[in-house]
Amino acid sequence: MKKPVPDPPPETSSKDNDDPLKGRSALYHAIDFYLTREHTGAPDELRFYNVSQDVNFEDTQLYVADLLRCASVTAYRCGDQLKGADRAMVFSIWHLLEIAKAMVDRSIECLGMKHSGNRPE
Repeated sequence: MKKPVPDPPPETSSKDNDDPLKGRSALYHAIDFYLTREHTGAPDELRFYNVSQDVNFEDTQLYVADLLRCASVTAYRCGDQLKGADRAMVFSIWHLLEIAKAMVDRSIECLGMKHSGNRPE
């Protein structure tokens, strides 16, 4: 009789496989590597869009707010043309864009409060 599924590889009981701390150490090492290493982006000549080094944080936030507004309007208008699950998916994207825009708007407000010395209410 032919088996439809091959046998699994034989279990090896080496000292390394029986040591859960070694496996955990490797896991933590991998997490540390991916979370703390410096992520270098593509070289400037390979990027589709580059940002001038002269652009400050406040201007960047204002620009991001404008981009999110445009994306939100686009998603909303596209969703209006759809029905069913596709419509729900596009409106969920619209909702996420609106949340992101609200957070950016709030950060811009906080920048204004920081510059004027006022505290949030």
